[in-house]
Amino acid sequence: MRKAADHEVVGLFVSPSATALVALVDEHCDPTSCEYATAVPGGLVVPALTKAKWPMKAGKSSASTGLEGAVLTQAWEDDLDAETTYLEWKSLKPASERLLRKLKRSH
Repeated sequence: MRKAADHEVVGLFVSPSATALVALVDEHCDPTSCEYATAVPGGLVVPALTKAKWPMKAGKSSASTGLEGAVLTQAWEDDLDAETTYLEWKSLKPASERLLRKLKRSH
């Protein structure tokens, strides 16, 4: 996920749909100003064992997650590299508008 105007990273999200993605991004910033791309299989790799445990204890979300220092898998690194990427970035604005219409109908 990135901001459309300047391509600044907003985060890495997993979502079943663009509409659900809007709700996730809305926790952090205005989703209408963001773009998303569908990722190929990949992930984050923790370079060394950590003391973090999953699932985390309730109320401990600010504690170490075990992902500190994580790096991207090769496929994701390639997709985010300007020289090798094949990602097609799409605006989240249409999905945001669909979600707002749906919410208005349900109230």
